[in-house]
Formats: sequence, structure tokens, C-alpha cells
Amino acid sequence: MLRARVDRHRCVAAGNCISIAPTAFDWHAGEAFKADVIDVESVEDELLREAALACPTQAIVIEEVDELLPWQLRGKGAPRRVERTFMFTDIVKSTNLIEAMGDEAWESLIRWHDEALRSQFTAHRGDEVAATGDGFFVAFESPDEAIACAVAIQRRLADQRRTQGFAPQVRIGVHAAGATQVGQNFTGKGVHEASRIAGLAEGGEILASRETAAGGRFPVSDVRTVDIRGMAEPIEVVSVDWR
Repeated sequence: MLRARVDRHRCVAAGNCISIAPTAFDWHAGEAFKADVIDVESVEDELLREAALACPTQAIVIEEVDELLPWQLRGKGAPRRVERTFMFTDIVKSTNLIEAMGDEAWESLIRWHDEALRSQFTAHRGDEVAATGDGFFVAFESPDEAIACAVAIQRRLADQRRTQGFAPQVRIGVHAAGATQVGQNFTGKGVHEASRIAGLAEGGEILASRETAAGGRFPVSDVRTVDIRGMAEPIEVVSVDWR
């Protein structure tokens, strides 16, 4: 099985991937002229590779993540089903920030951002699965740890704005679900749902599926039903009040 991700810093909106595999790629929600991965399982592997090769800046990264041969699994462990709470974070309008700040200032900002978020992952026992350039994919053992980590991140960013004048707006999505684990990687419907929930969040918002935030110690908004791109069924979500 293949996994794809788009390095949005390299993406120049050529649109070749969308033209070749429109069910696997689409324009990124909330960030114009940047491509995003929708559903790699909707196309054959060869078409997915063709779409990646057609990118003029090589912004699409293809990785083997599932259905590995026995010799490939050595040191990784066999695929197994697990229950985890997944978090996706993303700096809102990062491309606009890079253009406004310039490369040197952006590199300094992203170093601070990465250190600030990773310190919270560690404090709340989150396992970093992947870094996307302006965000992270993290897995937690429990919903409480994931929600508490998300709240701590938003409070850290707010504190930076209050004391230093600026911190990037970060959106966070949290979703508890079953997934297939191979080594340190996770795949499956629940991972896709978590990613889509994050994509629906606003800057400075923590958006979680209703079940994930239920019974937690932080207040939440009224439940709303949202359509998840690429999924047949809608999901009920709430906004977590981190303030």
C-alpha cells in the first residue's frame, strides 16, 4: 500500500496531480493554490506514481506503508490493529507567512514552532509520527492526553503572542479511532478522518470528534455535523474551549 503527502512549501499549484488523479488529489481546503492528498486508495499505484512524477517541483512524496513483505517487516513489527487518538496540527496560511517574512525569518519561526509543539508532545506522552513542514501528525494513547496537549499548545502560542507580539495561527484536529500500525506509522480510515477534521478547523481552534472530547475536563461547543471530504458518512465535531 502507498501513502502520499504534499510538501506545500514546494507546491507551486501546477495542478498536474489533480488533472491526472482527481480522486486522489484536490486543492487544499483553506489555502488557495496548494494541492492536498484526498484518497490515495481511490487510484491504482501506478497512477499515483504518475501523478507524483508529473509534479514539476517534486512536492509529492510517495511512501510504502502497508502490506509489506516479511523481510521488510524486520525491526518494524507486523501490522496490527490498535486504538489511538490522532492529532494533526497545521500552521494556517503558512505560504503567505513565508512570502511576508522571507526565508530567514521563516526558518527562525519554524524552529521555534517545532520546539514549542514537540515539548508539549513529550509532556503529554504523544508519539510524533510525521512532520509535514508546517505541522505534525501525532498519536496518543488516550483522548484525554491528546486534548490536554492540544490545549497546552494553543495556550503556549497565545502566551508567545502576549509576551513577544507574534506566534503563528495553528489549527488542530483530534480524533480517536482504530488504525493499522506498522512500526511507528499508522494508516486507515481513522487517520484520514483525523486529518480532515484538522483541515476544517480555524486558526487557533481545536476541533475534535464528539466522542473524542466527550467527558473531558475542558468545555466544548455545541455539536455540529460536518461532511468529511472523501468519506461517505458525516462526523459530529465540537470545538474545544482552551481559553
